Amino acid sequence: MSLQYTRYEKEDRITWITLNRPDVLNALNSGLWREIYQCLDTAEKDEDVRVVVITGAGRAFSAGDDIKEVATLKTPSEIRNFFTNYAAPTITKILQLSKPIIACVNGLAYGGGCELAMLCDLVIASEKALFAVPEALVGAYPPIASAIGVYFIGKLNLSLLALTGESITAEEAQRIGLVNKVVPDRKLRKVAKELAEKIMLSAPTSIKAIKKTLNRKFQPEELEQAVETLIALFETGEGREGHHAFIEKRPPKWVTKK
Repeated sequence: MSLQYTRYEKEDRITWITLNRPDVLNALNSGLWREIYQCLDTAEKDEDVRVVVITGAGRAFSAGDDIKEVATLKTPSEIRNFFTNYAAPTITKILQLSKPIIACVNGLAYGGGCELAMLCDLVIASEKALFAVPEALVGAYPPIASAIGVYFIGKLNLSLLALTGESITAEEAQRIGLVNKVVPDRKLRKVAKELAEKIMLSAPTSIKAIKKTLNRKFQPEELEQAVETLIALFETGEGREGHHAFIEKRPPKWVTKK
């Protein structure tokens, strides 16, 4: 398996998938979405693998979707292709994987990075980690959080994150149910491994049944509708203005209709 944007390692029946674009805070471009899927598929088919851990290289877990790549998408079909052919299959793969997935959040988890953590079965975070759902600040929309995340952390908690775009600490994320455990940064990998080892004491068939039941709230139709909402927003002037303002490092100029 040839990988450009991720690292795939197997250790003691645990697969470690590392998002490896540290120079751009592991922003989720189409290539990274594709490679996460490939890594998960490889782990799924490997009978020796019992648990998967997803983490990030450098100081971020993931800063979210690659704004520069998204800003180059000109038509609704191009935007739909990005999510339908790259993001959506990976999202579905995470939720339907028969093996438990631990998000090992080592730093920033913003936008799609925060949503990626939401999709995992368990979340261990460094005390340095920060979480945010800032899509509205760039005229976008958080499809995963809106379609799925609300079931995990509740409407009021998600509303505060999504409507303000403000970041929260790992401790606050744990308080609202987004994180299971917060640990010192130097112990993050060790604690994630210990948790994986505890999981491996359980029967694989039991784990598969539990995961299927816990993820029963996920309906592909809801995600599809959320993506259509995102596309509609991006087609507005605000959507494009927000993305260009982010790239140009300036405040967006929202057009207020009277």
